[in-house]
Amino acid sequence: MIVIPAIDLKDGKVARLRRGDFKFETIYSDDPIGVAKKWEAAGARRIHLVDLDGAVTGEFKNLPLIEKILKSIKVPVELGGGVRSEEVIESALARGVSYVIIGTRLVDKKFAERIINKFGSKLIMGVDAKDGKVAVSGWVKTTELDYVDFIKGLQDQGAKTVIFTDIAKDGMLQGPNMDAIKRVLDKTSVDVIASGGVSSIDDLLILKRLEPKGLVGAIVGKALYEKKIDLKEAIRVVDETTDF
Repeated sequence: MIVIPAIDLKDGKVARLRRGDFKFETIYSDDPIGVAKKWEAAGARRIHLVDLDGAVTGEFKNLPLIEKILKSIKVPVELGGGVRSEEVIESALARGVSYVIIGTRLVDKKFAERIINKFGSKLIMGVDAKDGKVAVSGWVKTTELDYVDFIKGLQDQGAKTVIFTDIAKDGMLQGPNMDAIKRVLDKTSVDVIASGGVSSIDDLLILKRLEPKGLVGAIVGKALYEKKIDLKEAIRVVDETTDF
């Protein structure tokens, strides 16, 4: 399991939201490039980059900045926010993004199957749950789709990796929703990256216990910016902990 630091971009700055709500926004830095370099220097093996503006509008709004970030670091970047078409996926990959995260458009089964077949392992499915149902459009809309059934459907279409976020936990520093994560791992065979709620290295170690079931990564955001987790130390401890 790798520890993946998150950088959420809002109006060109590093921001964090609470439960995806733009009314509860905190700006942590006006230097996203410097933050990306900092996480790379701390040992990050991958960076989770989100265009929050694009997540709502349906198209990348911070693309020039994203390009500068990609040029400033060497570690792989997974990028989400505003990915609604094949053209956007192709554009992101052409600019040097290693993995593209797509969420909202996955509810269109024909579209999902086509892009999964076309882009394969370069595509990561972003599945966000609110009260057990799949949320879309930057989390402002909730469907009637059960999140596990939805992931099963994506798996049947060939999806390999899912970032699973429990919205109620995101940005709250209350620990991950372990029951929901375990349900995904127990009911599916996709690789899972957990997102939302990580508040301490202990949370990361609890998640690591699920590694044998298919948990391959954990995204950490607010806890880094609030200095509740030191990234370098977290990576060391998670890497060295093998006996549970």
